Amino acid sequence: MPGPPTSMRGRIGAFALAAACLWLPASAAFASDSPSGDHAGAWPSTWRAYLLSGSKRVSDVIGDVGCGQGYCDVSSGPSGTLNSVFFVSDGVNAYFRIRLAGDPRKASAGGFQSTTYMLQIAVGGVARVAVGLDGKNPQRDFVYVANADGTAHTEVYATPFNNAGGEFSAGARGLPDGNGQYFVDWQVPLNRITQRSGGAITASTPVQLFFGTSQSANLAVLNKDFMIGNSVNFGSGSTVTLVPPKPVAPPPAAPASTPVPGATPVPGAPAPVPPFVPTLPDAAMAAGPSPMDLGLALLLLAGGFLVTLVLGIRHRT
Repeated sequence: MPGPPTSMRGRIGAFALAAACLWLPASAAFASDSPSGDHAGAWPSTWRAYLLSGSKRVSDVIGDVGCGQGYCDVSSGPSGTLNSVFFVSDGVNAYFRIRLAGDPRKASAGGFQSTTYMLQIAVGGVARVAVGLDGKNPQRDFVYVANADGTAHTEVYATPFNNAGGEFSAGARGLPDGNGQYFVDWQVPLNRITQRSGGAITASTPVQLFFGTSQSANLAVLNKDFMIGNSVNFGSGSTVTLVPPKPVAPPPAAPASTPVPGATPVPGAPAPVPPFVPTLPDAAMAAGPSPMDLGLALLLLAGGFLVTLVLGIRHRT
């Protein structure tokens, strides 16, 4: 029986073989819930409500469609005043959410009820891609990205979404909304959207969104409940980017310029403020007599008058 490798080359070869053996089962396990080999991101803790133009809330009418216990009914909370649709991105994955009147989960049917939860993404009012969660198959559900007409799609995450095969998964989930209704969430990598749209949509492309539910065989068609109205209408939605742009810091203020003597002033520019120069008395200007000087002069004149008077009296005597 050969012993352990003693040369450096032999040791490197043995290490490479061991690493390859470790990689094979890991790859096979990974592929079971991600047919395309994608890694799901952690679910976000905060969401962006998608709004209509003019920053108006999307609040779909409750009970405008029939589907069991409301699992295909886009809703706006028991009060009818809550946001119906949401999205957010971490720069790698895009996450989408719809509020529903009923529970979208059904573990015995592949994870979800027999409905497709979807949004169409448009550029300039023209649909370029559809992103959704297809729950219509009674055994196998999947998250997908489809082209605009639904003739081709990519399965991103599929049943089983995790090792247990339940309705809470790496790529899709259903959960209570805290107001007596439910959310259905799904996610896809941003690069899958870019690929399937033929490069038309990137993280920074201005787009419009339209959410809804469907029971059509075509994965790009909304035909059950719409987030507003009775048909897809991109003109009423606001324009957003899947990843919001970073805030731009204001430029630093330019230092004040020193006016150049004789320079022509710029129209509309504020007049330059002259520097402060203290005013000093002009030594060359003749100063008038002060009151003290006048008083001394009067005293001298009076003294001289008295002396003259005394001498005159003595001379007469």
